[in-house]
Amino acid sequence: MDKNARQHVEDVYHKLQTSRISLSEAVNTVEKEENRQQIQNTLNAVQSALQAATDTLSNYKE
Repeated sequence: MDKNARQHVEDVYHKLQTSRISLSEAVNTVEKEENRQQIQNTLNAVQSALQAATDTLSNYKE
C-alpha cells in the first residue's frame, strides 16, 4: 500500500531523529576542534529540521 503525505513526513522525522543521535555521538567523540564545530553545525541544522517536521506533523490537517 502506498504511503500518504503524513506517513512520508513521519518517515523523515524518524530518520532525522536517528541522524541527531548519530551526530550527537560524533560531537562527543571527535578529536579535532574544527571538526567538532562542523559536526555541531550539522547537528544544529538537523535539530532545526526536526523542529520543522514536528511542527508539520502537529499542524497537519487530515
